Amino acid sequence: MTTVKFYKDKNIYTGFECSGHTGFSEEGTDILCSAISALTQSAYLGITKVLNLKCDMQKRDGYFKIEILEEASHAQDILKTLKLSLEDIKLGNEKYIQIKTVKRSAK
Repeated sequence: MTTVKFYKDKNIYTGFECSGHTGFSEEGTDILCSAISALTQSAYLGITKVLNLKCDMQKRDGYFKIEILEEASHAQDILKTLKLSLEDIKLGNEKYIQIKTVKRSAK
């Protein structure tokens, strides 16, 4: 199962963490993993390359995490779109993907 956690400080999304393989099909042919990967990487590129926000990024097999290191209000549309897109993929695939929102206080 893939778990996606969206981090929130007050009413502002500040990043996300994606971990685990969905197990929908064999690794390398798993279309759910591919879709999740494409969406999360696109969100990261939008935040860092289009909005030019600084992020801490960690990536390894089956794991991808970004935390926005500065004021994140400009990234809300991207993060909300990512969350909505993942929730849409989850429909009918509930045993393969879990989506959570985690409240965090500012560092």
